[in-house]
Amino acid sequence: MAASSSDWPVHQLWPPIEGKQRTELDVVLFHGLQFTANDSSDAWRSTWTPRGHDNVCWPQKWLPFDLGEAVRISSLSYNAHVVTSPHDHVSDIAHNLFQTLMNPRYKWDHPIVLIGHSFGGLVLKSLVVKLKRESTIRNRTNSWSEATVQHAKVFLRNVRGVAFYAVPHAGSSNIAEYVKKLLRCNNRHRRGIMHNIQPWQRDMEQLSVDFDDIVNENNINIYAFCEGRPMKQVGILVDFSSAQRSAGNNSYMVEDADHMEVCKPPSKEHPSYGLLLQFIISCAKVARECDQPLREVHDLPQPTFGLESYVERVETLVTSEGRNAAPRYVGVCGMGGVGKTLLLQRLYGSPKVHGHFQGAMFIWLTVGQTPNILALYWRLSEKLGIKPESNANAEDYKLKLHSQFRGKRVFLVLDDVWKDKAFDSLDLAKGDGSVTLLTTRNQSLLERASPHINQEHMTPLSEQDSWSLFCVHAFRRPSNVPRELKALTQSMAEECRGLPLALKVIGRAMFGKTSPELQWEPLLKKLKESRMQERTVEEGLFERLKLGYDLLLEDDWHLKDCFLYFAACPEDCRIFFPEILCDWIGEGLVPGNGGDDPRADAFSLLDKLWRRSFIESDAEVSCENDFLWFKLHDVMRDLAFYILENDSGTPPAKQLYLYRAGQNLEEIPREWKAISKALRLSLRRNKLKTLPGSFDAPELVSLLLGGNPIRFVPESFLSNFRKLRVLDLRGGEFSNLPEELGDLKDLVYLNLSYCGNLQSLPDAVGKLHALKCLNLFSCRMLNYLPSGVVGLTSLQILYTTHCDKLTWAEHTSSGMARAESLGDVYLTIGASLEDICGLVLLRELTISGENGLAVEVPHNISGLTKLKILGLFRNLKTIPAEMPYGLIQLQKLYLGGIKGLEYLPRSFTCCGAFPALIKFELYGWSTLVEFPEVDEGALPKLRRLDFSGCRCLRTLPRSLELLTSLRELIVIDCDLTLQDSCRTYCEKSSIWRRFDIRYRSRRR
Repeated sequence: MAASSSDWPVHQLWPPIEGKQRTELDVVLFHGLQFTANDSSDAWRSTWTPRGHDNVCWPQKWLPFDLGEAVRISSLSYNAHVVTSPHDHVSDIAHNLFQTLMNPRYKWDHPIVLIGHSFGGLVLKSLVVKLKRESTIRNRTNSWSEATVQHAKVFLRNVRGVAFYAVPHAGSSNIAEYVKKLLRCNNRHRRGIMHNIQPWQRDMEQLSVDFDDIVNENNINIYAFCEGRPMKQVGILVDFSSAQRSAGNNSYMVEDADHMEVCKPPSKEHPSYGLLLQFIISCAKVARECDQPLREVHDLPQPTFGLESYVERVETLVTSEGRNAAPRYVGVCGMGGVGKTLLLQRLYGSPKVHGHFQGAMFIWLTVGQTPNILALYWRLSEKLGIKPESNANAEDYKLKLHSQFRGKRVFLVLDDVWKDKAFDSLDLAKGDGSVTLLTTRNQSLLERASPHINQEHMTPLSEQDSWSLFCVHAFRRPSNVPRELKALTQSMAEECRGLPLALKVIGRAMFGKTSPELQWEPLLKKLKESRMQERTVEEGLFERLKLGYDLLLEDDWHLKDCFLYFAACPEDCRIFFPEILCDWIGEGLVPGNGGDDPRADAFSLLDKLWRRSFIESDAEVSCENDFLWFKLHDVMRDLAFYILENDSGTPPAKQLYLYRAGQNLEEIPREWKAISKALRLSLRRNKLKTLPGSFDAPELVSLLLGGNPIRFVPESFLSNFRKLRVLDLRGGEFSNLPEELGDLKDLVYLNLSYCGNLQSLPDAVGKLHALKCLNLFSCRMLNYLPSGVVGLTSLQILYTTHCDKLTWAEHTSSGMARAESLGDVYLTIGASLEDICGLVLLRELTISGENGLAVEVPHNISGLTKLKILGLFRNLKTIPAEMPYGLIQLQKLYLGGIKGLEYLPRSFTCCGAFPALIKFELYGWSTLVEFPEVDEGALPKLRRLDFSGCRCLRTLPRSLELLTSLRELIVIDCDLTLQDSCRTYCEKSSIWRRFDIRYRSRRR
């Protein structure tokens, strides 16, 4: 975006070199009128430079270091000279800027804050109106390409805030008079000035109306700075009433600045700079809370409603005392789903809170109904930088932590506290100036926590806020509600009783539904009927959420069961995608057969649950992202149990799903040892060390015991699971398994990951002919796989990563030639790699040399034409040169931690190499000294190239610019010479400036 001439309208103030690092926020500046010849070419900089400080353009010098270097700051340039400029209307300037900014080279897929001074604010408003007009088919003034229209939509939807400096929204009678006196113009110049100024003053009213409509529609935040000191001879140029229009109460009078100086804070300590900084940070924060910036038109914004007053009050409670004040407590009470956690997130990232607790420790703990106090103590130890205690009891551990926290100033957040005992165990922030902020549904807990606790009670949303929130999720925005649905929408929002989670779930369930009679009226009737059944406020919430749950059937009949599966995990547990994939394949929730792709099916189901707000994810659900984590909101987990209890009956003998995960149980509940109807049983993450000799569950499909330190599996324990499809023994401490394992004829998924003491599998494992997934990840003591493995003709996924002692028996793989997907096959010395690479349907493969011995990757690896993921790690003798032309479907290639080899085969970057490769990572290849020149036509789809930790690599070929799809180039922890060469290429090549180059780790 950097400009090389004064004619180029976009000047990049930060970063100095385009593509220097990832952009997370855009700030775009619009300058005001120009009065002298010098101003004409330099207004994009001089407007923002304080008088007497010619080297301090504050957006360039201050903002990047206060906002974080992941900000991109651009200043626009256009001819706005009052005498010499063409007689352009404001809209003409906006039109020219639109053409420039909609160029595909500029990406606007992150939050945007626009800043305008005086006349520049009018240009800014006109541009926003132009963006709206051109992104609406019926209002377009030109035949723009569809790509340009989509670009305009993304830009407009990502505008999160607008800051105005002395902008004459309602006109100004003094501007023209001031200009004439300043320039001492003759009559000819006076007529030119009036010719230029009068048109844009005349049309301000309509421009303001159009702009305000867009602000309200898109929930754009506005802040206005007003001049407080008069100009000589003419007084205030833009009066307060004109300058603060559109901003309401979000305005500030800069008492010591006139019209020209109002946008030039003299120092970083000036209040106007601090307010602007806080405004930008708050806009970016809201954007992150809204499910990330809008990159696609179909994404739904998630603004908050009714939260600001709570934020202000609790912010004041938290920051009201000084650094040396006695430790204090602030409590937030409210029913589940009312927004307590969201309030804490806003406070935890608040600039005011961070300013008050500068230098203090910030700690966030989610407690829950059945907290694992020792696990929380481990997290506190990590925060303090001390080694966690593995065998200490809770009381001794607390005393140690108490001494470590002594004298430290801490801002401690305890979210979702249920019991006094849990609070007492975590009440550790006792240093002067410390504050403990906690949320709970139990008001009496707050009163018992401290006699002097400051409390805030959250209540349901107002009628107006409820309507707005519902419309955002059902129609994207309130203005989109069809006339024939307005009354129904209002009634449905009212039936949600002001509960944000209910409004969100029901709103998203109604997204895209247009029939009043067939879709809206039946659900409204059910909402009203549910009101008659509720006995408590909490039950009322569950009844409303259950209606959204029932509507999941409309998308996929598997969705309801997939949602209930999440409740089988402990409270606040984050679940990794590969674990979900294997669980769902095991139960048959995703096909995983023949030509079907179970991974794509699983992503589709997860995406639907995520978009319906039934689950949460750490990133947008996408098939390209294998490293996703999911979890349930605590209220949604409560909903799952509410559904299970009401649908199945209370007695365990009648229940289909029995869940007691994460409750510190030391044995299986006695009433569960004879369960005739149960289909799924979960005791994940308890303290079970032994299993009963007999267990009668003839209908059981899933037995989930992962996360228990089970030391022995009795022979008879598995004998009565005739229909078992999923067996999860993850993290067990047993050294072997009984031969009776082979009797589980229907078993589809066996999870033995992290069984660190497991030395062997029984030979009877070869009888598991239905087995599709075998997870042996991190079974570090496992010596071999039995010869019976050749009988696993249905096997699709085999995880053996970090099996450090595993030696593969000869010809093991020959019996698995029909295997469809062996995910993460991790091999040690002695394995027959030729046989493994003969599995022509293999989709995922990882090969590593362990124990200091090098592996020779076989040449027939290039015959794996269906392979999509390949990892080659550590000690390798060779890398076959034939790979780039045989692996035609390979999408991800990892060459990690390689030692000994110095060169990559030249064929890897020749024309035609790896036609489908998207991600190529060479991280930690400490001996690599050269990356080959790139031919035109090589790696045509490559988007990410990672050289992190390649410390012997001194330079990269400039021919990387021939990689037409490359966007990310990572050179973190590389030699400074290599990093400098990248910067040099960026200075000389516009193509290199297109790359998002990361030189060091991003700020957290």
